[in-house]
Amino acid sequence: MTTGEKIRACRQNAGLSQEKMAELVGVSRQAVTKWEADQSAPSTENLFRLAEIFGTTVDTLLGSGVRSPAEQIYYLYKMEEAEKRARQKQVLRARLLAALAAAALWLILYLIGRTVWCDPSESTLLGWLFLSQPEGAGSYLFGWLLSSRLFWPAMALSCLPALLGKFRFSLCTFAGCVLGLVLGILFGPDPAGAAYGHGHYGWAIWIGVYLLALLAGLLTERFRKTPRRGEPAQ
Repeated sequence: MTTGEKIRACRQNAGLSQEKMAELVGVSRQAVTKWEADQSAPSTENLFRLAEIFGTTVDTLLGSGVRSPAEQIYYLYKMEEAEKRARQKQVLRARLLAALAAAALWLILYLIGRTVWCDPSESTLLGWLFLSQPEGAGSYLFGWLLSSRLFWPAMALSCLPALLGKFRFSLCTFAGCVLGLVLGILFGPDPAGAAYGHGHYGWAIWIGVYLLALLAGLLTERFRKTPRRGEPAQ
């Protein structure tokens, strides 16, 4: 019998459901399902928890091929390493998806701006996507972001930290960009200063809001809830 089969047999002999066993060990039901299907292995710590719950020993839960104490130690080590690699892959995948999601939000914002302030009938698709200048009411700030070449660096600064697990930072900075655009469009125009070449302060509003969003993102990541020491891992 494999380790997963022995865990399932012990659980059934103890009259426990997967949900109840997951609760006792301190993991998710999906983790128990994967253990019993031999899709993943419990950590050394969780093996000892299982042995205690079932009133048996770790030796009993290990696969039949394990014989000597040295083999048992090596087997536990290999399972621990396999679980660690699986966790690392899950973390990398989650971070990549988070970065892609953050980038998608920025691209949607970019396309909305292009749709609202750039006429697609006056150029080719590529021209509309990258070359057309925003025109019309409320277009100044979006056009300024593109002409000053700040939009893409702001997007990169927002999205790249998601690859390091800082998705809250990415959300804060994206929200800051959107809020800065809205506030800049609403409160940036200054007709009285147009004669002096200062007819719009939306750029200053956007920069201020985005900088505050950067700070908010840093603080959010700094004080976010972290797992308590001793909290069981899957």
